Amino acid sequence: MAPPIAALAAQKIAAAAARRAAARATGRQGGGKHWKKWLLAALAAFCAVAVAFITTFGAIVGVLGSKSAEAACLDDASAQQDATGVPGGGAYNPITPGKGMYLPSDTARAEIPPRMMLAAIRAAARYPGLDWTLITGQMYQETRYGQHPSAAPGGDNGLGYKGILQFGDPAWQSYGDDGNGDKKKDRYNVEDAAFAAANYIHALKAETDSWNALRRYSGSTVSNTTYMRVVTTQSARYRGVFSSDSTMIERWQKHLADTIKKNPSFPTLGKASGIPEPVNDFNAKVTNAAQIKSAAAKSWSTPPLGSTSGTTSTPVTQAATPTPGGKPSGANSASWQWPMKQGTYTFTAEFGQSGGRWSAGHTGIDLAAPSGVRIYAPADGKVISVGNGGAYGNLTKIEHAGGIVTFYAHQSTFGVKAGQQVKRGTYIGNVGSSGNVTGPHLHWEVRLPGVRDPHKPGQNNGPGPVDPKDWMSGKKTAAPAYGNDQYAEAQDQAQACAADSGGAIIIPDGAGATGPLPAADSEVVRAALAWAQTGLGKPYLWGARRLQGDHPANFDCSSFTQWAYYQATGGKLNIGENTFAQLPKLSKHKVPADQVQAGDLVFFGSESNPVHVAMVWDPATKKIIHAPNSKAPVKFGSWSEQKDPLIGFYRVEIPAGTNATGPNGETTEAH
Repeated sequence: MAPPIAALAAQKIAAAAARRAAARATGRQGGGKHWKKWLLAALAAFCAVAVAFITTFGAIVGVLGSKSAEAACLDDASAQQDATGVPGGGAYNPITPGKGMYLPSDTARAEIPPRMMLAAIRAAARYPGLDWTLITGQMYQETRYGQHPSAAPGGDNGLGYKGILQFGDPAWQSYGDDGNGDKKKDRYNVEDAAFAAANYIHALKAETDSWNALRRYSGSTVSNTTYMRVVTTQSARYRGVFSSDSTMIERWQKHLADTIKKNPSFPTLGKASGIPEPVNDFNAKVTNAAQIKSAAAKSWSTPPLGSTSGTTSTPVTQAATPTPGGKPSGANSASWQWPMKQGTYTFTAEFGQSGGRWSAGHTGIDLAAPSGVRIYAPADGKVISVGNGGAYGNLTKIEHAGGIVTFYAHQSTFGVKAGQQVKRGTYIGNVGSSGNVTGPHLHWEVRLPGVRDPHKPGQNNGPGPVDPKDWMSGKKTAAPAYGNDQYAEAQDQAQACAADSGGAIIIPDGAGATGPLPAADSEVVRAALAWAQTGLGKPYLWGARRLQGDHPANFDCSSFTQWAYYQATGGKLNIGENTFAQLPKLSKHKVPADQVQAGDLVFFGSESNPVHVAMVWDPATKKIIHAPNSKAPVKFGSWSEQKDPLIGFYRVEIPAGTNATGPNGETTEAH
């Protein structure tokens, strides 16, 4: 991570901004000196018509999306346009569903001045599908959130660009706006500039092609990708969970406004303000976003919603003794949390509700959410069962202190195993629609000792169900823990949502390279694993074109393994174009099953007819990464689940003196 801005001299900030400005095309943002008045007028008229058309079209699309979960899934798929071959960074089209917005990630809260975050959210909300994080990414890239002198009132970068978002005079005339409602259009005002940027990138169709919209906004050439890479990398870091809950969105806006009131003068435009600078021209790449750590929260940072800075959770204590009738006494300390993040769910069926779907009345509450949304342990405990629960579908049960048992029904996938100890906030699975359901949701039950179990006649001592809402009363911690892996969450949700709708699995851009790599003795093998990880989600195509470069469009099984090692060695090592070439080439390096390492290849079928190859990811769990078949994209799996017989494991011999080349362009010299 780069050192915080506060540690940098003001001259460095000015020099960096000057370099960025000098790299832009002369006509950037309509600020070039060679524009003729008639051309400017014609362009303005054309853009006005385009804005009106796009706005109308966006409104129509928004009306057509009647089912929120289904619409979000379809929007995810339509937004993921795979434009390959963009030099230096690849294509990027964020998921921008038309209903709702991405709530700020922990990184966004820590690193973005709240005034600028709120301005971007309000500005983007005018256009269905426009992602506010793109605007904050632009604020970062243009002036590091107003720290460059050209952002201060009257400032100019020397090339005619002014304000936090660096508008030239003609572009401001076309897109300038009054974001703060003072009846003035001031490019040095944060709100006005944010609204103008939203107008401009919307007119450039950022909702469906953000990469090219940003390129045209900045005046960058096709080969100069720095601006787009920085903005989109920051955007990926800022996006938290997606929410269509209008109440939650309003709460966030009020929360930001309240935070601003506590420090209304921050930041001072045109001066270094201690705002972190974790992303630079060199590490800016969307697939690298998950590895760029969030800066620590500052005094001006936005605290978590519903809490204040410095809150800590209360230690876990023994459970309360239930009162007659099963209603909890409320004596527990505040050590529990809801099993899903606020804003990711909507309460639907209540406890005790009658209906044809419940034989003994509703024994829990339903939290409706799109398939794939993550579920977390609400308190410390031990997983007592994981599996098929009949009408409950995929069911996880956790026992907590005092004999309290909680149920998590209808999951799409499990994240824990029976016997596993969990802490409050441990990821335990994903929302789904298994079992007796009408749509994806989490059915959550809280069962206490001494309460009658309605499903087991004669067992009056339970544990039996109580109202989870009553149980949570007075027990909610002020500092819930839900992890910080929004990329894994996005991948879960996209996969489950697409699977539920019968469509292709679409993994959000930036989700392909998440999580730590397995340990490997060789830097080349580690680089090959890193390249393989960036391929997650790429569609399967039998006979896919070989060695497609940094941004492949598709794979079959052998082109995937060939590509990973070819890329990892900078093109020095080619293990063969298909399984019939790869297996003989590696046959002298066959390894016993008990000596398999991450990065080894495993073949299936027969030695005379190898039909499939995969890369080993984790030998201990038999985990592989591969391009399985036409029904699934590149994904993780298990070698024990393959239908064809396992031929054996083979190690790729790395030529002496080979340097390792990673997917972010870094090179490790051979030793």
